[in-house]
Amino acid sequence: MSKLDCLFLHPSTTMRVRQRGSPQVEDRIRNVIMPMGTIAIADLLEREGYSVKIIHTGLERMLDHSFSVDKILEKYDATVVGIDLHWYAHGYDAIQIADISRETTPNAFVVLGGFTASFFAEEILEHSNSVDAVIRGDAEIPILELMRQISTHKLENVPNLLYRDGKSIKQSKNRYIASTQDLNDLCYSNLPLMENWHNYIKLTSENDALQPKLKTQGWVCIGRGCTANCSYCGGGSNAYKIISGRESPIFRSTEKVLETISRFEEMKISCLYIDFDPYPSNRNYYLELFDKIRREKIDIGAQFLLWSLSDSSLLKEFKKTFNPLFSTITLSPESGSEKIRKINRSFFYDNAQFFHWLDHAKEETVPIELYFTSGLSEETYEDFKQTLMFCYKIKEKYPMVINMVCNPIVLEPVSPRFLHPSQWGITLTMPTWRDFYVTYKKFAFGVSVLSRLGYQTKDLPEGEIIELSKIFNENFG
Repeated sequence: MSKLDCLFLHPSTTMRVRQRGSPQVEDRIRNVIMPMGTIAIADLLEREGYSVKIIHTGLERMLDHSFSVDKILEKYDATVVGIDLHWYAHGYDAIQIADISRETTPNAFVVLGGFTASFFAEEILEHSNSVDAVIRGDAEIPILELMRQISTHKLENVPNLLYRDGKSIKQSKNRYIASTQDLNDLCYSNLPLMENWHNYIKLTSENDALQPKLKTQGWVCIGRGCTANCSYCGGGSNAYKIISGRESPIFRSTEKVLETISRFEEMKISCLYIDFDPYPSNRNYYLELFDKIRREKIDIGAQFLLWSLSDSSLLKEFKKTFNPLFSTITLSPESGSEKIRKINRSFFYDNAQFFHWLDHAKEETVPIELYFTSGLSEETYEDFKQTLMFCYKIKEKYPMVINMVCNPIVLEPVSPRFLHPSQWGITLTMPTWRDFYVTYKKFAFGVSVLSRLGYQTKDLPEGEIIELSKIFNENFG
C-alpha cells in the first residue's frame, strides 16, 4: 500500500449485451474518452507538491478482466478520490465507483466534477451518500484549494463547492471562473500521470476497443466555452452560463497549444483531435497555429472538427500543415433539410453553400468526414428522406468524403431541448438525474429499458428515430 494525496478514477460506460446469434452475454466498455481537464488538474496538483495518479477504470478492465476498483483503492489509500462525471453516460459507473470507495476506504473524501455532475449536483448529493462533494463548473483552482483545506475541514473556503455537512448540503460562497491565463498555466500533456497511458492513446473514438493499430490520438485543449445554442447540445453558450458562469469563450495561447502538440509528437502520438471552433466567421487563431506548427516542423496528423463551413484558405492551410496519413476535417450538417438544419443548429448554412465548400475540399483533396443525426426537432420522415437524397449526391460526386455516419440524438442535460422540451417539440422520458442513473444501470446489467434516447419528438416515436439512423448507416456506413 502507498499513500496518495489524490487518486483520480475515470469511469467508462459498461454495456452488457448479448452476442448476435448466441445466448452468451458480454460486458463491453463504451464512452472511453476522458475529459482533457483531468490530466491538467492532476498535473497542477503534482506541481503544487501533491502525490497524484489517474486510473482509467474502463481501460484497466480492457487490459485485465480481473481488474477491480476496490483493489486500486486499497493499494493507494488516497486522502481524496476524484471522479469525473462530465458525460451523462458515465452516471451509473461514476456512482458505483463512489460507492466502492466509501466501502473500501471510508475515510477518503469523494468529490465529483464535470458538466453532468455540476448540473445535477443537488440531486447527486441527495441520492448518493457515498459522494461528499461536487465541484460545480471550472475545477482547477477549486480542487487545489480543496487539497489545502481537506485537513482543516474548512470546505466553505473552496470555490464552486457543493458539499455535505452532516445531514445538510451547503454551497461555498466563492465562485471561480477560469481565465485565459489560468488555461495557459495548465499542462494538458502530462499523460504519464495516467496508468497505462500508452494504451489510452490507442483509443481513438468513444466506443473504441484496444486492438493493434497504427493511429494514436491526443486530445488538444484549445479553449473553453461556446457562442452557439444548438437545440441538442449540452455544451452550448447557455449551458456554460448555467454551469460555470462563463459568458464567452476563451482560448489558450497558440504558444501553449504548440507546446502540447510538440510534446504529443515526442510521445509518438500520430493524430491530434481538435474540437473547438466557437467563431467560425474568424479563424485567424487557427491560421496562426498552423503556421507555427509548420515553422516548428512538427510531423503529426489531425482530425479537425469544424462547427461550420470554412473558406478555401483554411482547407489549404490544413493540408499544408498536417501529415496526411490520419488527417481529416469533420463537419456535422446534421440534416439534408435546410429547414431542419436552421431550426436546430446555431451556425446555419444552406445546401448550396455546403456543396460549394465540398467543391473546395475536393479541389484540395482534403479527406472529409460527415456526421448526421435523426431525432431533430420538427423532423419528419419526409425531412429525413431529404437527408438520404442529400447523401446519395455526396457519395456520387465527392470521393474525398471518406466517411458518413448517422446516430440518433441522445438527450443531453442542459441542452435547450432538455431545459425547454415543449418549445422544441419533444417529450422527455429522462427528465431527472435519477432517470439517467437508472437507465445506465440497466445497460450495465443488460436489462431492457423503456427509453434509450431520453425523449421522443411530436413527429416521431423513439423506436422510429433509432430506425432512421439504422437505415442511413445501412446505405452509407
